[in-house]
Amino acid sequence: MTAKKKSTNQRPRRLPHGLEKETFSIKEAAAIAGLADKTVRNEIYVDLFRIELDDKSRVAISARGVIYLRLIHLLPVQLGPKDRNGLSRMLAEGWPGAEGWTRKGDTIAKGMVSLDIGAAERDAIERLRIFVRGRGRLDSDTGGPAGDMLFKDTAIRVRLVGALLARGADPKKMRDAFPALDADDIAFAGMFARINRGPGSAATGRARAARAAR
Repeated sequence: MTAKKKSTNQRPRRLPHGLEKETFSIKEAAAIAGLADKTVRNEIYVDLFRIELDDKSRVAISARGVIYLRLIHLLPVQLGPKDRNGLSRMLAEGWPGAEGWTRKGDTIAKGMVSLDIGAAERDAIERLRIFVRGRGRLDSDTGGPAGDMLFKDTAIRVRLVGALLARGADPKKMRDAFPALDADDIAFAGMFARINRGPGSAATGRARAARAAR
C-alpha cells in the first residue's frame, strides 16, 4: 500500500473516557463492534486498518480501530475496500482527504455519497466505555470452571448473564434478577459472552436457570 502523508492541519477528535490508550484483541474488537471474528480478521488481512502487536506479539486493535469496525457495521450502505480503507485512515489517523473522503462535523462525504456518522460514532464510543469498565469489574471464579469469571464483589458469573441475554432475556428484567448489577454490567455481559464461549454458554445458562427455579 502506498504511504500517504498525514495532514498536519487536522487531527482525530480526542476520545473520551481514557480510551486513547486502550487496545483490544480481535475477539474483543469483534464483540464490541457486533461483528463476526472472521470479518475483523478479513479487514486486517486486506490492510483496511492498522493494528499493533502487544508485548506478547498478539494483535492489539486501538479504540479508533474498533470505532471504525462498529461504523462499517452500522452504516446504511456497503462500502468497497478502497472506500473502507480511506474511511479508516480518515477516522483513525486524521487524513481529511483520504481516498477522496471529507468530514465536516458528523458528516462524511465522497462525491454524491454523504453520511451522518455521529450517532454511530457515539454508539461505538459508548460500547467501548462499557467494555473497558466491564473489564475492570471482572474477578476470577476459583470455584468454577477454568477461566470462568465473576462480577467483582458478587457471586454472579458473567457468562451466565450473557447466556441469558443471548436467549432473549430482557435486560431490564435482568436488573431485577441480579440487583447487584447495573445496566452497564448487563450490557458488558452480552459482549463478554460472545468472546468466552464454552462453560457458561447458552446451554449451561439454561441449565443453571432451571436449577435456580426449582
